[in-house]
Amino acid sequence: MAPTFHHGRLIGYVMTCCHHVDIGGRRATTESRDIYEEGLSIPTLKFYRKGEINRDVLAFIESNVRASEIVVGDLGAQVAACYVGSERMREICAEMGWNDLQGLADEIVTRSEEVTRAEIRKFRSGTYRHVATIDIVGGKTLTIHTAVTIKDDEIIVDFTGSSPQVVPAINCTLTYTAAYTVFGVLCLLDLPVAVNEGTLRPIRVVAEKGSVLNCTFPAPVFGRTAIGNFMPDLVYQAIAPAAPERVCAGAGSTPMWGQYFFGSRTDGAKFSPLNVTSGGLGARARKDGVSCLAFPYNVGNTPAEVVESEIPILVEERSLWEDSAGPGKFRGGFGQKYVLRVLEGELGPVGEVLASFRGGRFIHPPEGVLGGGAAPNGFLSIRGKSEDAGRQVILRAGDRIVSHIPGGGGYGDPRERSRDAVAKDLKNGLISAEHAKTHYAYVAT
Repeated sequence: MAPTFHHGRLIGYVMTCCHHVDIGGRRATTESRDIYEEGLSIPTLKFYRKGEINRDVLAFIESNVRASEIVVGDLGAQVAACYVGSERMREICAEMGWNDLQGLADEIVTRSEEVTRAEIRKFRSGTYRHVATIDIVGGKTLTIHTAVTIKDDEIIVDFTGSSPQVVPAINCTLTYTAAYTVFGVLCLLDLPVAVNEGTLRPIRVVAEKGSVLNCTFPAPVFGRTAIGNFMPDLVYQAIAPAAPERVCAGAGSTPMWGQYFFGSRTDGAKFSPLNVTSGGLGARARKDGVSCLAFPYNVGNTPAEVVESEIPILVEERSLWEDSAGPGKFRGGFGQKYVLRVLEGELGPVGEVLASFRGGRFIHPPEGVLGGGAAPNGFLSIRGKSEDAGRQVILRAGDRIVSHIPGGGGYGDPRERSRDAVAKDLKNGLISAEHAKTHYAYVAT
């Protein structure tokens, strides 16, 4: 965060947020028992003083990360981004002849709140509920209770009654829960403005303290995507009867699927990337879901060429997973088959590779909505043995990792799906003849 000054007056701040993959603590695992195992907790400090880097802060960061040149370089990129943002703020003030941006900000917030409240009034008032069971690491499950209350021009999303916080590092702080929940609500609203304080004022999120959605310090939270990513889906499942034209079915990309690899190449270089692979989105009121697209997080599928150039791993297969879309009048987007193999010999890693995997939907699949069918469960195997996500694994040359990442749920009764649409999917190899017959009562001639 950097302050911005114009003519000697503080006119605001510019902030950047970045994920630094390897900053100390345990490496990418839900096995942490508290937050102190998960990384370096830095209080608010000055990284720069009067334009000069604070060498004391830089020294303790460098001493606590494994790839300091990468982390320090990324921090430098954030500093540069803040500098550019500050320059742009000053340029606006100079161009308009303003002393600061406060008048503009106040007007944006006021108007944004007005249009947000007007949009919420289009919904039918009432309380709409949904109960979801979510599988977590170790084959266990927890329950999320969602109650969406629409009252005049406000929306309250209440998760009271949800499971208490758990030992695995998948807990969410209320801030994290609220962020993903509010994002899901804003996707329901047809707003002509970007998110700001005004759009947020009419939306409130409630979760009991000590629950998995409002954990207490120092609960571990590294794998919070395993729960937090579900929030928009749960809002849509609850509110579907009141706003059927605005919701989509469950997303197979929820929660995020990804792979962490830590090791050394033969040239001596260390690697520690996060490789993300997405499932399919749920179907919508008038369209099929989108295949292999991230939601609600904003991370793209890592290209195979990037994976293979960064780490000594071969992408053996990346393909649309046949029959992975939930059936419906509009089907979900398709998920993907993703197969990796650790290279051997002089192209392989030096020694062992420490790996960790994110994913979910191993027991409870992405749900359909308003009569639509569920997509199939996710699948992960390492060296031919079925696994779930979250734990650290040692990989060696020749090991294979197979991921089947689910598609999205369907929307509406599958029997109402266009015969031409079923025939097209069958012709393109996206669904099998058996799937077409079982779910759509369609028999190819």
